Amino acid sequence: MTETMRGIRVVEVASWTFVPAAGAVLADWGADVIKIEHPVTGDPQRGLAALGVMPGGASAGDFMMQVPNRGKRSVGLDLASEAGREILRRLVASADVFLTNMLPSVRTKLRIDVDDIRADNPAIVYVRGHGQGAHGPEADKAAFDGTAYWARAGMADTLRPAELTDPLGARPAIGDVMGGLTIAGGIAAALFERERRGVARVVDVSLLNTGMWQLQADVAMTGALGIDDVIRFGGGRGGNPLVGNYPTKDGRFLFLNLMQADRFWPDLCTHLGRTDLIDDPRFANAAVRAEHAAECVEELGAIFTSRTLD
Repeated sequence: MTETMRGIRVVEVASWTFVPAAGAVLADWGADVIKIEHPVTGDPQRGLAALGVMPGGASAGDFMMQVPNRGKRSVGLDLASEAGREILRRLVASADVFLTNMLPSVRTKLRIDVDDIRADNPAIVYVRGHGQGAHGPEADKAAFDGTAYWARAGMADTLRPAELTDPLGARPAIGDVMGGLTIAGGIAAALFERERRGVARVVDVSLLNTGMWQLQADVAMTGALGIDDVIRFGGGRGGNPLVGNYPTKDGRFLFLNLMQADRFWPDLCTHLGRTDLIDDPRFANAAVRAEHAAECVEELGAIFTSRTLD
């Protein structure tokens, strides 16, 4: 935890992981984050352990509730009631940031949309997390990171190595936490602008756009090469045998990451005790190593599997 955001108050009306993860980052940075939940039902994520759908069941605790909500204070408010809305208005009046992932129709119903919140605090930075985006026919459709970030943005297929045919499954909240960090960065920029220029921004971040942004290098590559799909490599390797995973004798893996392959090839061969490979015509430079990548991987693999990682 740092004190970067000390003195900043955040009111969060959000559930699950994506947007609450942003609140957790702000809390890590020292902000006072107040999470608003329904006093009876709470954040829906609270019930996952009790339902038996999380590893370890109820005995493991609601760790997926803790991940995006660490460091926060919380209060139970029924925002559909006048009493709940009045308390929210008082909290908003003293806040710097309002953070939500409620759908547009829900925000309208609860009277927590931009104009509603800014009626009580015109200088507040208003932040919305979306599944597909703030505009268009799907703006009012719900999404999880598995659907919008992982599947629809193309992450599941782009990361698939050549030897697999099915898209990869997502790890828990992998897009949510990245999206949350993206939101936190947007909030920091908005607070900086408010301090410098007196402008209070609306910050919009979607899971779909977060996934697409992360794949920008692949998108640029396909455009530059004029191809319809990303380049896939067996074993997760590219055309450079000096970048990739190699198994070791003790059942572990070493990730080799020598991007400047020609610069480091002689040193690598020397350290591995295979100086004969330095001038091997199959491996003498990056171009021929790429051409003979399978043979180079086989040679290096034999060396690494004969030794332990340590």
